[in-house]
Amino acid sequence: MSSLLLDNNSDTHGANTSALEFTFICFPEVHSWDISGLLLFFLLAALTSNVMLLAVIVIEPRLHHPMYYLLAMLSMVDICLSSVVTPKILVMLWTGSMTVTASACFTQMFFTVMFSASESSIFMVMAFDRYVAICDPLRYPSVMTKQFVAKALVFMVVRNTAVALPLTLLAVNLDYCSSREILHCFCESMTVEKLSCSDITPSSLYGLVAFIVVGGSDGLLIIISYLAILRTVAATRSGSVACKAFRTCVSHLIVICMFYITVATTIVSNRVVKEIPRPAHVVLSLLHHLLAPALNPMVYGVLTKEIRQRVLGKMNIHP
Repeated sequence: MSSLLLDNNSDTHGANTSALEFTFICFPEVHSWDISGLLLFFLLAALTSNVMLLAVIVIEPRLHHPMYYLLAMLSMVDICLSSVVTPKILVMLWTGSMTVTASACFTQMFFTVMFSASESSIFMVMAFDRYVAICDPLRYPSVMTKQFVAKALVFMVVRNTAVALPLTLLAVNLDYCSSREILHCFCESMTVEKLSCSDITPSSLYGLVAFIVVGGSDGLLIIISYLAILRTVAATRSGSVACKAFRTCVSHLIVICMFYITVATTIVSNRVVKEIPRPAHVVLSLLHHLLAPALNPMVYGVLTKEIRQRVLGKMNIHP
């Protein structure tokens, strides 16, 4: 991927991109070992909990259904999202080497956008799954099939690549002729593009439009799905049906809220509210890459009865 990006712009207006290096200004106000311990804890929590959830879904035949396939996809994306930047940050904090090559920076940028968009896509498909299960249960087996999940996976990969690649290429083609100090812990597109002495309007505008189109369309479909679920549950006027629907959807709603709140807060803090201190913005960005991936499997593990029973059963614990 890095060679592909660099081939599109081997000469950034007199500066060879392949020889370009950036320097991270991460947490100069905080002792590196203090922050690295916290990052390591969340990284290990994210990796361990998601691997455990994946293992339970793979090992347990009763969980081989579309809903759990989507949950497995979410776990894989969470593993990638938490791993794409955090290990590099830990190495920088432990060794004091804060430089990164342009190829590594732009590759990191691509995968950061790609995995974030993929998480949003999975939430959208999961909301549709819940909509069919509650609003049209008789058609659920014929609609939510393995083939549907496979087609959804292909759609997500193609769409999110088409979103992330142009944003990265726009950043590659900017002229970085002045400061090379990234006021962040990783190559976030909005932070890197601010270092350019070129006109960043196209890149900035594309990033904002991409977020509105991708995140907005996914969010709108999620809202529509849950409004339809709410209307169906209200029409039954049954307390038991409402309770069952709540148990089915609550874990999904919690992880969706965590994801969109951290993403929206990061974007607003960077593009709209300029008064937010830089360390606060960096922390918000890191929370998006670590907090949700660490908590998602825990939320599903605790609130989803089938997963909770399988996990406790493997541990020989009978609730």
